Amino acid sequence: MRVAVVTDSTADLEPDVAKRSGIDVVPLFVNFGESSFRDRIDITREEFYARLGAGGILPSTSQASTASYAECFARHAAEGSEIVCISISGALSGTINAAHAAAKDLPPGTIHIFDSRTVSGGLMLLVHAAAELAANGKSGAEIIRALGELRSHQRLFAAVPDLSHAVRTGRVSKGMAMLGGIMKISPVITLDESGKVAEFARVRTFERALDTLVDATVAHVANAADARIAIVHAGALQSAETLRERLLSKLATPPARLDVLETGPAIAVHAGMGATGIFSLFSGG
Repeated sequence: MRVAVVTDSTADLEPDVAKRSGIDVVPLFVNFGESSFRDRIDITREEFYARLGAGGILPSTSQASTASYAECFARHAAEGSEIVCISISGALSGTINAAHAAAKDLPPGTIHIFDSRTVSGGLMLLVHAAAELAANGKSGAEIIRALGELRSHQRLFAAVPDLSHAVRTGRVSKGMAMLGGIMKISPVITLDESGKVAEFARVRTFERALDTLVDATVAHVANAADARIAIVHAGALQSAETLRERLLSKLATPPARLDVLETGPAIAVHAGMGATGIFSLFSGG
C-alpha cells in the first residue's frame, strides 16, 4: 500500500521540493491585524519579509485548520493510501490537534500522526526521511518507528538577536528576553525533549553564539555517518553561510545531508529577523 506523507508549512519546504518529493503541505495562517493569509499560498516568504520590514502592524500566526487536513486526508484515503502526518511540535502549536480532529472520520489504521517535537529545518529533515522511506516501500508503521528513532537523536541550537518577537507570541519567557535587553547577553536556545523552547547557554556576543551553535552541533552528531543537518536563517544568509563553513571545517565526518534554507512566515513571526539555527539528527543505529 502506498504511503502518503503530509506535513505543515512550518517545515519550510519549498513548494517545488514538496511536489517533487510527493509531500503534501497543510498551511498555517499568518495574520496582519484583521487580514489572514495561508502561509506560502496567499503570502510568499518574500512578501512577508517585505511587509515585516516596512513596520506597522506586527504579525501573528494561527494553527492549520481542521478543514485543510480533512480535505488532504480524504483525498489520500480515497486513493487507498496509508497516511503519515508529521506535525510541528505540539508544545509550540495546536496544529497537531487539528490533524487529530480531521483524522477521526478515517478508518482505524489508515493514518499515523507523529509529533515531531521540532519545527522548521528539524521538521523538514524528518519529513524528507519519511518520504524516502515511503518511496522505498516501507509501511506507515515502519516509517513511524524510524521517525521515533530519529526524533530521539535530534537537536536544535539557535541564536535569536531579538527575542521580543518570541516573547510577544508566547514562545519564550520575558526573563529570557531580559538577558539580551538588559544584561547584553546573547542566549543560545534549544528545544527540550517535549519540543518546548529552553535555554542552552548564555554568551556575551552574537558572534560567540554562532560559535556555540557550531560546537554544540559537532558534539551532538559526533561521528554519525548518517547525520542530517539543516541550517536555517531569517533574513540572515551571511550568518547561515558562516555557520556552514565553520561546521564543515569542524566535522570529522561529512554529514549525509546538509541544507541551508531561509525560514518562512510561520516561523519568522516568532524568531524575528536575523535569527539563525542549526537542526541536526541521526538514527543512532
